[in-house]
Amino acid sequence: MKILSLFIPFIAYFVYNYIFLSNMAHQKTVVIVGGGLAGLSAAIEAHKVPNVNVIIVEKEKNIGGNSMKATSGINAIEPRDGDTRDDFIQDTLKSGAGICREELVTKLVDESREALDWLVAESEFEEGKPTLDLSVLSRCGGHSHARTHRCPSQNGRPVPVGWKLVDTLKKRFCSFSDGRVITHARVLRLLTSINSKGEKSVTGVEVIKKNPETGEETREEITADAVILTSGGFGGQTGQYIPDGTPSLLGEFAPQLLNTATTNGPWASGDGVRLGLAVGAGIRDMDQVQVHPTGFIDPNGPTDPTKFLAPEALRGHGGVLLNGEGHRFTDELTLRDIVSSHINKQLSTTHKHTNSFMGKTVPKKYAAAYLVLPQATVEDYGESTLGFYASKGFFKKVDGIDGLAELLEVDSSQLKNEFEEYDSFGSTNQPDQYGKTFYPCPLTSEKPSQYWVALVTPVVHYTMGGLEMNSNASILTGENGKAIPGLYGAGEVTGGVHGHNRLAGNSLLECVVYGRTAGRNAALYSQSEQ
Repeated sequence: MKILSLFIPFIAYFVYNYIFLSNMAHQKTVVIVGGGLAGLSAAIEAHKVPNVNVIIVEKEKNIGGNSMKATSGINAIEPRDGDTRDDFIQDTLKSGAGICREELVTKLVDESREALDWLVAESEFEEGKPTLDLSVLSRCGGHSHARTHRCPSQNGRPVPVGWKLVDTLKKRFCSFSDGRVITHARVLRLLTSINSKGEKSVTGVEVIKKNPETGEETREEITADAVILTSGGFGGQTGQYIPDGTPSLLGEFAPQLLNTATTNGPWASGDGVRLGLAVGAGIRDMDQVQVHPTGFIDPNGPTDPTKFLAPEALRGHGGVLLNGEGHRFTDELTLRDIVSSHINKQLSTTHKHTNSFMGKTVPKKYAAAYLVLPQATVEDYGESTLGFYASKGFFKKVDGIDGLAELLEVDSSQLKNEFEEYDSFGSTNQPDQYGKTFYPCPLTSEKPSQYWVALVTPVVHYTMGGLEMNSNASILTGENGKAIPGLYGAGEVTGGVHGHNRLAGNSLLECVVYGRTAGRNAALYSQSEQ
């Protein structure tokens, strides 16, 4: 026994090294290009597959991207409002105007409730204590039911849903001891090789990393067993050229929108689309660019090229749109492209009243509308949340219809008649002259109350087109529609889910559903490659 005990440490040492080295030999790497909600969802799911290293490559100094800006919420089938799977699918297909890929939409809807449950579960850093609350519900434009979820205020302070989702998943990924994030690193190209089947497969990325302190740039090749593109769309560069002199994708595919204001950050320049094209990926619906009807006009910089979004949920809770003459002109809750078109048609009213809030703020030939929120809408949406926008100077508060009429420089009796007519339709739930059938709250009140008023304009918001993918989140070739081995994608970099027009709340949902799918399938693919 004494002799055997002498050998035990050596046996343990060799067993440990055998297991450790064996695991090292089987370790696989998945690289994710882009650190927004889709990228983080992919990273967490890929990490759950054993023996997979996950690396997020992000060109900005922080991860988050445009996902951080999302404010209306994330969709899921909501039984509380009588919602059904078929209703959700049909709303999405109708908005897509016949060019969605139905199998992608079906997957999006079928996994929507699971996506919300997963997000809440990932926020549970202490057992039984989730830190994510998505209990606030809105019915947004184009939806037949209230199914768009966002976060309630906490301690009187707003909790933007996009920021909260990204922050939650960032904390989860960074809690992994082997999770790696490389910032200030732009991917120059995808590395490829010919696999055992004679196919071109993606085997890594070449990046250029910038030292934020010295500005020094270095190139590096990162070998990977699979790559996931989650780098977003191309709505952040609305000029003819992007900063490096390359023609913008917006200029190539939607030139009518050049120099239109945008809600996107400048990082949304179509990098992932170009990376995919360079290895033979197909693209679709690139001319389908969503113009959101309500970007806030800052009175201190009315023509600023980047706008804060006035969330669709503001109209979902009862906000209405008025033209420069103080008249409604649209169903505020119809599809985004229709509302945007109707605002553009009100151009002749912008300067009808030169001393009005609009007339004194908005340049000539600049499309604009008033977004008017009655006090009931303010309270229902959350006054503390609206306080953030008020602090930016976007809202003016006025007392009653007389105060509103003075701000708009219109007759108060005209405005009163306008609002009472609206309320008469709302009391019977009958369609008004614009086809509106859902009236979240009345515009008039027997008690003295305030109105919150902002100026809004249509803005480039989302690019529905992108790389071709299938329901497994594999990126497909443009030549024959087959999956490119080792290449996956999710989020705005891909096309096919939204078609002609995206519904509010479906972008964050797409990021989670297809991000998780891409992460899981990329990790499994990596293990199948020897």
